[in-house]
Amino acid sequence: MIDDKIIINDKCYKLLAQIGQGSVGKIFKVQFQDQFYAIKKQEYFGEGELNFYQNLMKKENRRFRNLIQIYDFKKIGRFSYIVMELGECSLQHLIEQKQIDKQNIRFYMQQIGFGIKELHEDLNLAHRDLKPENILVQTIKSENLNQTQQIFKLCDFGYVKNINNLNTKAIGTPYYIPPELLKNTNNNYNKKCDIWSFGQLIYELIAGQLMFQGNTIQIIENQILTITDYKIQYLIDQLVLEKEYKELLKNMLKINSHERFDILQVLDCLKPRSKSQLKYCPKQTPNQPSIRYPFQKQDIQFQRQMSPFVQRINIQSQLNHNYFQNQQNNNQIVSVIQNQKKIEP
Repeated sequence: MIDDKIIINDKCYKLLAQIGQGSVGKIFKVQFQDQFYAIKKQEYFGEGELNFYQNLMKKENRRFRNLIQIYDFKKIGRFSYIVMELGECSLQHLIEQKQIDKQNIRFYMQQIGFGIKELHEDLNLAHRDLKPENILVQTIKSENLNQTQQIFKLCDFGYVKNINNLNTKAIGTPYYIPPELLKNTNNNYNKKCDIWSFGQLIYELIAGQLMFQGNTIQIIENQILTITDYKIQYLIDQLVLEKEYKELLKNMLKINSHERFDILQVLDCLKPRSKSQLKYCPKQTPNQPSIRYPFQKQDIQFQRQMSPFVQRINIQSQLNHNYFQNQQNNNQIVSVIQNQKKIEP
């Protein structure tokens, strides 16, 4: 990086603004010729993240519709630079701005589901940190520019890993972690961990609140470990939602991952079979405490951090540093929950 320029593989990108920062890297908005991109600069990578970027570069002739596009990659000294699509905002931003159209939940589910399918079925990978912050929103225009459509794309692949080698426990973000990742067993889990997170995300969009509430991570994790299928079914039945979609959510949120739907079953249920659409009637819900915002735990300050590109929940910066040091030295994953600060352009 030279002053306000970044040179990657003979392309000179003009640095416009820093739009994100976390414990392991920074994200910049840049311009090359008349196009705008995001460049992620980081020193350490998750166990499968670097291989993911390299493999995508090999598939340069293939474009994934619902995964953020990777255009270029280069290692310069101890830092690596990844050139990516620039998103307009995250799904979390739409939630906070109350811009979610509940009538379009089915469309949202399809968009996110297609991205999961591209990971699971086409790339043989699990994301392991699905949440609204890690879904970018873009708007595309028709050729005559009279119509627009939103496209949702999965991003932040720091925890991505081959589905045949899933064994790291308690990885991800508290609200969306499936029970099997929190249980103290030696059993490997499977790619359906993403389906649980997907289901929790959709429940949040429809209900207007998270399924699991609490002031500490321990409380939330205990709720996840002790909830039953009956309790989940009860909560879903309280939603003002058509029966077929309630049943879909119930099958996405099965405690036993072997009974849980896979992404192909989810998408099959979302195929249009009639003119029936999701129906939603707004109802008032009280404000709920959320560890998306600051709270104290054992004298450690927890703070929700956001960026329009990548966000995570940060437990402790030193833990994050140790995690990525272990990744570099031992190629092992330690259970760490991360987040990145919101930086306004």
